[in-house]
Amino acid sequence: MATTLWSIGAEVPVPELIEYDGEELAFAFGALLPGPQSPRAPEIWLGERWTAVEQDDYRLTSYVYEFIERALDRRQAFHRHDEDWFLDRYAVTVHQHCEEVIGEPVCSHYFGLPIDPFEAVHRFFVQWGQPGPLGCAELRCMS
Repeated sequence: MATTLWSIGAEVPVPELIEYDGEELAFAFGALLPGPQSPRAPEIWLGERWTAVEQDDYRLTSYVYEFIERALDRRQAFHRHDEDWFLDRYAVTVHQHCEEVIGEPVCSHYFGLPIDPFEAVHRFFVQWGQPGPLGCAELRCMS
């Protein structure tokens, strides 16, 4: 993903793979997209955590894929984290965030489908710089 973002001219730090207790691997990084930098450059944040299930075999256990476009004052995100909490309350492991106005969500969590980082970044690219709403009103609110 870092290569994909870099290839379109984004400012991307070299991602680091972090190991936790030999049982988990994780990475997280942000990229500043090219174009108008005022009020701030559009941002994409990607993070994943993988847990060992066997030696040299890991399972994806959480992710955060975020798109923040301050020039158009909006945010969209795809998340998988706190699975037990979400399963207990909503019978799902993934959710979305969608803010037509940053900091003023109509709903704190929307139902979503599992997504990989390539699809998430593709969706962010499609929305990037486009006028009009993100489509939050069409999403189903969890809470």
